[in-house]
Amino acid sequence: MDKKVFFVWVFLFILAITGGALTAGDPAFAADTYHIKFNYDGPKSPPSMHPLSQAIGMFGKKLEENSGGRFKVDIYWGGSLYKDDNTQYSALRSNVIQMCEVSGGRMGGEIPETFLMEFPFVFDSMEHVYRFFDKEGKNLFEPLYLKKGYKLIGFWPYGFQNFVSSKGFLAKKEDFKGVKLRIRPSKIVAAQMENLGASAQVIPYMETYNALQLKVVDGAECPLSVIQAVKWHETGDYITISRHSLLFAAMLVNPKFYDSLPADLRKIFDDTFKEVTEVEHKIQEEVEYKMPWIMMSERPSLQFKWLTEKERSGLKEIVKPVWNTFGKDISKEFYDAIEKSR
Repeated sequence: MDKKVFFVWVFLFILAITGGALTAGDPAFAADTYHIKFNYDGPKSPPSMHPLSQAIGMFGKKLEENSGGRFKVDIYWGGSLYKDDNTQYSALRSNVIQMCEVSGGRMGGEIPETFLMEFPFVFDSMEHVYRFFDKEGKNLFEPLYLKKGYKLIGFWPYGFQNFVSSKGFLAKKEDFKGVKLRIRPSKIVAAQMENLGASAQVIPYMETYNALQLKVVDGAECPLSVIQAVKWHETGDYITISRHSLLFAAMLVNPKFYDSLPADLRKIFDDTFKEVTEVEHKIQEEVEYKMPWIMMSERPSLQFKWLTEKERSGLKEIVKPVWNTFGKDISKEFYDAIEKSR
């Protein structure tokens, strides 16, 4: 046998029995696996029933499965790498982490248009939210995020915000008089509560349970799934289903990382996100429907009041000044997109 042919056969034999291990140190081999560090400020699911937590866990798992292991996703639950603040945003821009979610209008300082989605009573229903997020809204917001160094892949809703209170239901302006409400740091939310007649007090998220329990504040606002997850419903017997504002998350990826993906992996990434987005919407609806009964089983004294459209319209009229004060710098096309998707 020719010596060259012999050595080729020997090489192929060794390669076969080592399972290709000879390539393990090859930079090209290593580059074919794309590692995603995903920082998320919320709790792990399970045990959390939070729709966003469930969807993020599903996204990481399906991305690995759909890519045949070419994606490796590590989710850092509970903000174990960074909190939802400027340190996280800087890490994402620098590609230290490849993905994160940003809650609500926390990026309003960089992208003022995000404040629009925090305005009181801007959305009629969750179907309205989905239509805006998945079509007109994403197309408008994507270039704004990219300009600041972030690739927006979509919006996922936490859910509509409702009130938990130890003072009674909050359905009309006189109900808010003298009520101290915990809010997150937001001038828009503060203005909204003050227009309603309540006293707004900024308290860190992780300190809110104690503040409610000790009656430092009388109530708070959040989606039902969050109220249940952090046990705020243990501190007050009255929950008003007001759906007065939306809490949402912008799902972001580092643009350089995204652009570096081979075309087939980028398609897998996009298709997987689209697939999980549809599931997230279904989870959101299911959790929203079941949560009152789950919460009442945990706390039998709990009472719920669903505001009528007339009651919601009354509150919407009261908080109109919030739109006038904070909406001046938002261009008309964003308002038009809200109306178009309504």
